[in-house]
Amino acid sequence: MNEQKTKELLERYFDGATSLDEERELQRYFAESDIPDSLKVYRPMFAFFGEERAVQPPAQKPVIRKLRLLSIITGIAAGIAILIMVGMPKQQPDNIIYYVDGQRVYDETRAIALAENKLQMLAQSMQKAQSSMAALEKVQESVQPLQQLSKISNIYQKVERILVINN
Repeated sequence: MNEQKTKELLERYFDGATSLDEERELQRYFAESDIPDSLKVYRPMFAFFGEERAVQPPAQKPVIRKLRLLSIITGIAAGIAILIMVGMPKQQPDNIIYYVDGQRVYDETRAIALAENKLQMLAQSMQKAQSSMAALEKVQESVQPLQQLSKISNIYQKVERILVINN
């Protein structure tokens, strides 16, 4: 095979367009001792492929036996699990549990009544807080005129001092 034909075959090989016969021809070519320097870079690759083809894969029989044994064991385990689940007594779900103010309550109507009671107590506390705030606002409103009166008194005292000093 000449160098030009080899380059064309290599190009087709790397494009994945060669037949098995053409690939064998390339392997034989690169196995020869007389190769142009421009193509020597491909020699190790094709030598490796040739060596790999010579290696025989191990027999698959033990793997198949292991897979069959594994599938049998898995099937037995699944069957036992199904028998155990079918044979178990059905458990009734626990009664619904409510928690009101940190206490466990099993009766829904009692839980609702306790919750409503807590909400009413909260509403009463809010009303008391609002009335206290209103009273505080009234005290603040009555203090404002006193503060103004105190300022006026201070100004009056300063004016008296100025008058006493000037006389």
